[in-house]
Amino acid sequence: MMFKKYIAAWAIMAVTLSFAAPQSAKVRSVLGDVSLKKKGQGDWSSLRVGAKVQDKDLIQTDMESNVLISMPEGSTISIEENALVEFTQVLFMKDSQNSEVNIKKGLLRFNAQKQTGKKSQFKFKTGTMTASIRGTDGTIGVTEGGQSFGALNTGAMDMEENGQKVSVKAKQYVAFRKGKPPVVVEAKNAGDPDFAKKLGAAIDDTTKSDADIQSQAKELDAKIEKRNQDLKSKFACKFEPVPAVVKTDSVEIFATCTPGMQVSIGSERYESEGKRIRFVPKWSRGAIGAKKFDAMCTVDNATFECGSVSFKYRIDRTVKVIKSDVGNCEALYTTSGYTDNEGKLSIYTGDSLLKSLVLERDNPAAALKLLPGTRVYKFVPENAPDFNGTIERELKCYPKSGVQVNIRGGSRETLKKKVSQGSVMYPEIQFDVENVINNDPAGIKSVDVVVAGKNFETKYIPSQTGIGYSATVQIPRGKMTTVKIKVNMLSGETVLATKVYEFR
Repeated sequence: MMFKKYIAAWAIMAVTLSFAAPQSAKVRSVLGDVSLKKKGQGDWSSLRVGAKVQDKDLIQTDMESNVLISMPEGSTISIEENALVEFTQVLFMKDSQNSEVNIKKGLLRFNAQKQTGKKSQFKFKTGTMTASIRGTDGTIGVTEGGQSFGALNTGAMDMEENGQKVSVKAKQYVAFRKGKPPVVVEAKNAGDPDFAKKLGAAIDDTTKSDADIQSQAKELDAKIEKRNQDLKSKFACKFEPVPAVVKTDSVEIFATCTPGMQVSIGSERYESEGKRIRFVPKWSRGAIGAKKFDAMCTVDNATFECGSVSFKYRIDRTVKVIKSDVGNCEALYTTSGYTDNEGKLSIYTGDSLLKSLVLERDNPAAALKLLPGTRVYKFVPENAPDFNGTIERELKCYPKSGVQVNIRGGSRETLKKKVSQGSVMYPEIQFDVENVINNDPAGIKSVDVVVAGKNFETKYIPSQTGIGYSATVQIPRGKMTTVKIKVNMLSGETVLATKVYEFR
């Protein structure tokens, strides 16, 4: 009955999980006037902190306005002022991450976590340009003249427009120009929004040559670098170490920063008062892999990177045997670490593979049919090389098989002895336990030979029909004495037999 309850509970949970809804992006902070238009609705409404951002949502920022949005896997997108952005697709389910953001006007800054899963992708679009990113941070958007650009601080990005392809590297700014080849600029501060805004004017100016753009970019980069260095000499953050491996879907980051500046990590922003600040960036449980959170500090409308925290997020898969039934030859085991973390589970007996499974979710009560006998079962969940979740358990399978006891020499025996030879005899009773599966004595829990309430020791003897036993018992003279044999099987069976001795 208990097995049925466990399995029924799992069936209900499996149905519930199979219909789990995809997760949405969320608004974490709003500065100034920011508006939202939902799919199929004609009116704009004010965007509030905590609002969900879903497929086909339009977001618009006004002058000196900004909105910070967190994606389910931990990425963040900051939509800068005077921008219009459509979240074409925001889908995160299990280990699949698919996001597409269409920038119709202005620019945004992004800090994208490394995408995991074979089907995962993170794309930006600006008109006819498409950019695919892989664990990067930088800026992307369109100039006032409607020309697409993208720039990176770290990582890599593939950009394409009208058949022209550019692989963007860290510290590069790339702009696609109408009727001209793309321009590629090397700059230490290529991903800085100020750099992108100011260089955009040169990109739009058709009188500017490539050399003019490169020269202006170099001058602009130097100015921003000097500004950042000046700020860093006055404003800084000291970060406490975080574990190299994190096994939960959030992490505590502690920093002590110079007073008078705003500090942000992920989707959290705080004003520093010179005291210890606690950040707790979160992400969806299935977003496994490398994580990197940059700290951005803002002073007098100037923003610069003031630290970075990196670690690996991992979910370890484990197995636990919770119950076994010897007679029904079944064991229940539970798994953890598989929900949103699809992986293999292999079960062995000795060196032989008994079962290989690919699990998409945790199972609170999975049933395993056991093989006859006493065997060591090895459960091997698929894991990272530096974590061994393998367990070994000795499990027994001895089903009911109609066991019988056959007493050699029959169920009655008369003993004779001269009176002068004593009042007690010690005959050896021999019997065979038959119909035991594979004649395996391990399936026998106990064998009791009892005379007048006293137990007598048994020993194995050869047998042609089953498992042979013998016991030397004590029989008094002058009365009928019954020897009781009781065999208890691991299957739950109990077999009784008797032999009557008469000692004359």
